Amino acid sequence: MPEHKSTNQMQSAGYQLSLSLLLLAAASISPVAMAQDANEEVVRDAQPSQSVRDVLREEHALFSDRLTIEPGISYSYSDRSDLALSGFLALDAIFLGNINVDTIESHTTTFDLNTRYGVTDRLEIELMLPYVYRSSHYETIGAGGSTGGLVEETVSQGDLGDISAGLYYRLLPETESRPDVVWNFSVRAPTGKHPYDIRTNTRIVDAGEGETENLSVPTTLPTGNGVWGVGTGLSFLKTIDPAIIFANIGYTHNIKRSFDDINSNDQVVPGEVNLGDNIRLGFGTAFALNERFSLSMSFTHQHALATKVTASGGREQTIIGSSANAASVNFGATYGLSDSTSIVTSIGIGMTDDAPDFTLDFRMPFQI
Repeated sequence: MPEHKSTNQMQSAGYQLSLSLLLLAAASISPVAMAQDANEEVVRDAQPSQSVRDVLREEHALFSDRLTIEPGISYSYSDRSDLALSGFLALDAIFLGNINVDTIESHTTTFDLNTRYGVTDRLEIELMLPYVYRSSHYETIGAGGSTGGLVEETVSQGDLGDISAGLYYRLLPETESRPDVVWNFSVRAPTGKHPYDIRTNTRIVDAGEGETENLSVPTTLPTGNGVWGVGTGLSFLKTIDPAIIFANIGYTHNIKRSFDDINSNDQVVPGEVNLGDNIRLGFGTAFALNERFSLSMSFTHQHALATKVTASGGREQTIIGSSANAASVNFGATYGLSDSTSIVTSIGIGMTDDAPDFTLDFRMPFQI
């Protein structure tokens, strides 16, 4: 009996020792495990840095549940020269006749107010209100049959542009092997001044022989397209830390519209305008250098189909030279002043004759 009792006491002591060791191990391991779980939860719920959010806002969609107000100003410059020769070549080298060179320099400044709001984590709506100021300088050399003659004229116009509204819907969220895919839909209203009834003036100068200068300029400039437009597209974005790769493709259909006058002369000619549709695509990359600063570069291309007009009682005619291919390379930078305010700048360099020579863009989005 004493030996059996001693054995039971030893087993009880062993159980107590084992329980004490388990409790000690649990006390030492639990804080670490809890800290790891907390860290995993923080990482899981962490929001992207300010620089990444700026890239998402400008190139894709942010889907933030806060209202974003983004005032901006953009400037574009382009020039175009047309050479007209009336004569013949002598000895295959010397031109005999009249030479006429027409040059157009265009300056366009747009002030816009863009508002965005994320309704859900997959749906975002947008409204754009632009004001457009345009100034064009026209020159002609060789006016009146003189190769030394120079006539010039400047025309300016400022007015409300075409207001647009749109929505963005996230089709597929980003994963390790798949980019973020967002579908967009937009509507553009013809609130700006349209170009289809603008008159032209021809400069006439009495040089002693009743010579007529050959420079024709518009009396005013348009600030809008004059027709309703409906657009849709897809954008893709993949985060490869520290880089962000993005691409987009879209199509805009311009709805045919009738006007009381589509003539640039004094005669009133009613008719219908079928503005050519637009196909656009672009791609680029951005680098988040730190929490607040990022750099980006991208390529954009837009192809505009030819415009067709139908005068009242006539046949549909295609406007020669109305189709266009505009391609440009863009370089941008964003800097977060605070968690709710940023500065976004970019410069674009035209790669084709139909694209502006260069564009400058400055924006300051802030969230409420």
